[in-house]
Amino acid sequence: MRGKGTEETYFEELVKGTNWKMTLEELKSIIRENLDRQIEGTMDIIQKLKGKYQLILLSDHIKEWADYIVETNQNLQIFDNIFFSYELGKLKSDAGTFQFVLEKLKIHPSETVFIDDYQKNVDMAKSQGIHGILFQSAKQLQAELKEKYGIEID
Repeated sequence: MRGKGTEETYFEELVKGTNWKMTLEELKSIIRENLDRQIEGTMDIIQKLKGKYQLILLSDHIKEWADYIVETNQNLQIFDNIFFSYELGKLKSDAGTFQFVLEKLKIHPSETVFIDDYQKNVDMAKSQGIHGILFQSAKQLQAELKEKYGIEID
């Protein structure tokens, strides 16, 4: 996901040492199905934040997955900036990733709220002075945005 390999090489490494009996095409299909899955209520929140806040997508994906997401998801236009890990050569959990994005966009960490479904990524953002929320559901996100940061979603 740091841009050093292809989807195929990623899958080859992923299945090493497992007893998985599936073809590359089956694995690709499963991944794309997961990439198509939207979590109910999240796009509503993002749409209501648009225009009030700068919206940035920072996503850990290999090139083929990012290309698929861009090709199949018109909702990406809602984001002001999009960063994929394969382009940066860094994951969200890597030191320096958040600093790079903040510097590139001239954003102060204390004025930023990072939302992610992996605690490790939220912890990395917090270690860089960025506020963080561990995403669990749209309802929980909406409540935490209001409670912690005074951000109301009408």
